[in-house]
Amino acid sequence: MTPEPPSRLRVDGSDDYGELHDAVARVLPVTADGTRRPPDREALPTYLEVGRLLNEHLSGRAVYGKRAIARLAADLGLAPRTLYRARKVHERLPADASSLATLTWSHCRLLVTIDDAERRRRLTSRVVAAGWSVRRLQEHLSTSPSTFSPPPLQAGTYRIIVITDAAGTEVPAFDLGFGIRRPLVLPGKPGKKTRRLLRELVPGDTVESTTDDKGRPALRRVWGQVESRLYVNVARHLRVCSAGTLVLQLDLGFDVVHECRAVLQPPAQQLSRTTLEAAVVSQPLPVLVRSVRLPRRRGYAVDLYHLKDHLNSLWAGTEVRS
Repeated sequence: MTPEPPSRLRVDGSDDYGELHDAVARVLPVTADGTRRPPDREALPTYLEVGRLLNEHLSGRAVYGKRAIARLAADLGLAPRTLYRARKVHERLPADASSLATLTWSHCRLLVTIDDAERRRRLTSRVVAAGWSVRRLQEHLSTSPSTFSPPPLQAGTYRIIVITDAAGTEVPAFDLGFGIRRPLVLPGKPGKKTRRLLRELVPGDTVESTTDDKGRPALRRVWGQVESRLYVNVARHLRVCSAGTLVLQLDLGFDVVHECRAVLQPPAQQLSRTTLEAAVVSQPLPVLVRSVRLPRRRGYAVDLYHLKDHLNSLWAGTEVRS
């Protein structure tokens, strides 16, 4: 019996996957280099249309939507995050594409990371009116304070990237952050499911480190909006370096401990050394640290969390009161 082509296979009991597959394939045809990547000048309208198709087909069907996107990405040779981003840009930015005419896909990917709708609308208008470059927008987002809403953070989420091994072969690896990579190998003897996942992982995938029901090291795929989960680590030691700056000893996982110097994200970036030392001395450990790379290779900036507290905000409030 001849198997049904991928575009006609059912996903989670739904029979309209083939229609979605064919529609997206028409919008993202295979190019001369064998990929489905549109030219830069056409990327934004192309991905807006992909996002529209996804939202029309998948709206209100969370479980089916997650599986359909995973299948669609595999069938079309795309990274799942590309499809999730297209859907989010279509959901969060103006429906009138003409109002985004001066922006690029890279601009829009950054703008939709802003959860507050009014702040996102105002910044979009500002970027368009002022003609900001992508770098200028990145710098603004990395340095401007925003309304803080504590996210459910946990350490141990990694993106898969490509590295060149000692033999000169390109192989997939875990990206631990801070320029540190590790081969796709887990300690001990992982279970069958995790071993299979390790063989299937490709660059662009995201996984979470965990344990299975027998206590063995395991991995789980992470879908959807994963950016806020990456580069979150446990800090075992904090030391004040200067005003608004710490030296942190971070557990990156895979038995890797990394010491780095980083500035505090707003609103704590201006804290005096005296205030910061008092806060660090009284702070119970461990704390969770989310790090971001600053533009132009200027090092790293961090947000610190303990339980439900955002320590950057908490410590900044302490200095104001003093």
